[in-house]
Amino acid sequence: GRGSPGMACPLAKLGRSSPDYYGSSLDQGYHTLVSSPCWPDKASKRSTRAVPHIERLTDDALLKVFQWLDSSELVVCARVCRRWETLAWDPSLWTSLTLTGENLSGDKAIRCIVRRLCSAQGRAGLRKVMLSEGAWMTDKGVVMLARRCPELTHVQLHGCSAITDTALFELVTRATNLHHLDITGCVKISCVSVTPGPEPPRRLLLQYLDLTDCSAVDDGGLRVIVRNCPQLVYLYLRRCTKITDAGIKFVPSFCSGLRELSVSDCIQVTDFGLYELAKLGATLRYLSVAKCVRVSDAGLKVIARRCYKLRYLNARGCEAVSDDALTVVARSCPRLRALDVGKCDVSDAGLRALAQSCPNLKKLSLRMCDLVTDRGVQCVAYYCRGLQQLNIQDCQISIEGYRAVKKYCKRCVIEHTNPSFFLKIVIYT
Repeated sequence: GRGSPGMACPLAKLGRSSPDYYGSSLDQGYHTLVSSPCWPDKASKRSTRAVPHIERLTDDALLKVFQWLDSSELVVCARVCRRWETLAWDPSLWTSLTLTGENLSGDKAIRCIVRRLCSAQGRAGLRKVMLSEGAWMTDKGVVMLARRCPELTHVQLHGCSAITDTALFELVTRATNLHHLDITGCVKISCVSVTPGPEPPRRLLLQYLDLTDCSAVDDGGLRVIVRNCPQLVYLYLRRCTKITDAGIKFVPSFCSGLRELSVSDCIQVTDFGLYELAKLGATLRYLSVAKCVRVSDAGLKVIARRCYKLRYLNARGCEAVSDDALTVVARSCPRLRALDVGKCDVSDAGLRALAQSCPNLKKLSLRMCDLVTDRGVQCVAYYCRGLQQLNIQDCQISIEGYRAVKKYCKRCVIEHTNPSFFLKIVIYT
């Protein structure tokens, strides 16, 4: 056979003649004819070099791979090569954007990304924007989002203390399909409306609204919010300390389909506010009145009797809540799955009623319930064998109560503050 064109291998015809530079002493009688070259030339190397599997994919196939990546991973891929850069910035991939990082300027990031994604119509296809963990944004960034990304459905802007009502007005007016808005910690926001005035020309489609730590929201702002958002299903007003019973009464009037509501740490909310919330009836599944110190047995009893499909109730820190309310809650809401009565005036008697009426309870917090003893915890463990989480921190619970939970609730995670449990468990077992 013949070798490939180019420089021939010195050993190609070893049995017939030897090159001069191998010397005359080379034995020629014991070798067969070598028909192929030992070392391919450079051209042959280039032609046979293996192509990476990823590079064999078509553009369409590679786009399908990129669809599984988030925005930060797409930016990394764009740095690999020119082909990947072109594909990674395909607008179809950029429906979701997450911005995190200490002191990250959301304004600059949004400006760069939106300009890169904008089509001939001047719009980007972003539908979901989430900003948190130290990243920040001002009105300028929000307005750019509103004008360039009108298809937004999900916006999360955590801790953006510079954002005002003006920018939010622009956002909810232009993003007509917006249904999820989380503006936790935006302390200058006082209202969510499509117009500056109290009479909106249309209603918003918002179903989820989180106003946690929006301390500027008061009763008047809440009235406008719920009136503009009649489709709300989830509403969180944690630490909106200006809200009173006068504002709470508007919630069931305009948002009759509300399933989840938190007014935790709204210290001006009282039993009268709960009387109004009870009008939500069987629709309400989640309620938190944690640290509403003016809420008592009377308010929770009305809630329990009217909102009998409750699955989650948080009354932590409501020290005026006792066994009386707990018994009514247990008997009226048999579907209860999670209950927090930490620092409430409940005892073993209330826990017995709870255990017997709510056997499907999954989570229970009794933190700082001084009147609860082993007897109450043992009763809960015996009847609620599907319990998954129990908080008995700062309670008068001994190893006997602990062992009862471990015996009957095999998968229960117990939160406690008694270091002696570990030692005694080793000794007993």
